[in-house]
Amino acid sequence: MTVDRRLRVVVVNYNGGDEIVACLPALLASDWPRDALEVVVVDNGSTDGTPETLRQLEAEGKLRVVFEPTPGATRARNAGARAARGDVLAFVDDDALPADGWLAALLAPFANPRVAAAGGRVSLRFAGALPGWWDAALATYLAAYDLGPEPTDLGARPWYDSPRGLNLAVRRDALLAVGGFNLRLGPRAGRPSVGEESDLCFRLLARGHEIRYVPGAVVEHLVDPARLHPRWFFQRAFWTGWSEAMNGLAHRRLRKVAGLLRWHYRLRAFRLPYRPRGEPEAARVRAECERREALGYLLGILRWAPVRGRLVQTEAAG
Repeated sequence: MTVDRRLRVVVVNYNGGDEIVACLPALLASDWPRDALEVVVVDNGSTDGTPETLRQLEAEGKLRVVFEPTPGATRARNAGARAARGDVLAFVDDDALPADGWLAALLAPFANPRVAAAGGRVSLRFAGALPGWWDAALATYLAAYDLGPEPTDLGARPWYDSPRGLNLAVRRDALLAVGGFNLRLGPRAGRPSVGEESDLCFRLLARGHEIRYVPGAVVEHLVDPARLHPRWFFQRAFWTGWSEAMNGLAHRRLRKVAGLLRWHYRLRAFRLPYRPRGEPEAARVRAECERREALGYLLGILRWAPVRGRLVQTEAAG
């Protein structure tokens, strides 16, 4: 199969004018032919000088701007997908820096017509020294993603091994056919939710598509220093559990959902809470993240189980 050589890169942006300026050269200097590459930036309701920066870059012919005023990364990605054209869309965030060869590696699996999505590795770049309470186990909350050096068919992997949204390519027709990204999931203002990638992969696999992990497609995630506080990780952990409950109820058998609660989350959910006083301790921050994630899963089950049937039917509503 010949893949459409016209590639659209969709960049989600919120108050990230400076990040776009830093990210854009890496995209435009990629190994992809410039006349076959269009960068579509979705301004997701920025409130600083970002719109002016984007308009200037658009006037210079470096990108095309789409405005989506309602906050939410999933809503912004859907807006970008509707506006863009081309067989395959590559998604990246404004705080991610693609490495050399990123686009070519990410697009390669689509030569197989059964492949509908592919994702690559995400490494973390910190602006300064890590805090003393940092634990490498927390890296996944910052979207770190590395399944090893070999390409992998993700249909044979656990659902939580789904690609990350800041380094993801999707066949446009397949994405729109399943309703786009789930608006109930994904980060939005004040709510560091996740799970939209797993939900999308569930729906694509259910349609008979294949999904690939591409180790050669690498981006660096530039970690906002404001996130390096235990409170942010506690919030992220809670919404991770909540999102996992939603995905489980929508896509997995109830005995699997209940089994995860019984054997993995139940004991963690009822640990005593940890409220750091003074310098936080790494082991206790990690344990509190585990507790918050378990609590999010438990409360998510209680919230969504009564409407499970409607959850499956309207998972990508809007």
